[in-house]
Amino acid sequence: MKIYLMRHGEPTYRDTAALGLPGMGAELGQLKPEGIQQAEEAAKDSRIQDVDLIVASPYPRALQTAAIVSRRIDAPIEVAVGIFEWLPRIDYSAPSHTEIKEAWDEYKANAGVHTPADKYPLWETHEQMRKRALKAITPYLERTDIQKLLVVCHGGIMRALMNTPALKKIHFCEIRELTSDMLENA
Repeated sequence: MKIYLMRHGEPTYRDTAALGLPGMGAELGQLKPEGIQQAEEAAKDSRIQDVDLIVASPYPRALQTAAIVSRRIDAPIEVAVGIFEWLPRIDYSAPSHTEIKEAWDEYKANAGVHTPADKYPLWETHEQMRKRALKAITPYLERTDIQKLLVVCHGGIMRALMNTPALKKIHFCEIRELTSDMLENA
């Protein structure tokens, strides 16, 4: 099976910030016009033209990206709840937009591993996110009716699945192949 990972298009959090939505509510941002254009362009990528299925994160920015790609390449979409973005707090409590950003910066600085000096000790580690994401996509990997799979998700999930926590940048709508060696030791 060929598996491709695609990051969602560029989102805006203007509305969620204006509403003061904390925690998971902060994740409800949709695509900017630029993000829509990025998804339209990504749908032209020859690697994904004949995918059998698109699996998307439940967050609007990923679902909207997947819908655009689906329409362009005529592939069905399913939602895999477990490939939602990294958790700033594993207890699902509701941090502010500022706390989410600061916790993410700490995660990146630590390459996804907690240290005793962490200001935010509840963020999801790389290994926790990897385990969650692998559990979510395993049913698709076991299906015999899928030869080529596109997973539309988030940069953090892509890093987790590729087992590269220190990977610096994944661009909006960037497509990467998920190889069997990346899934080893899972």
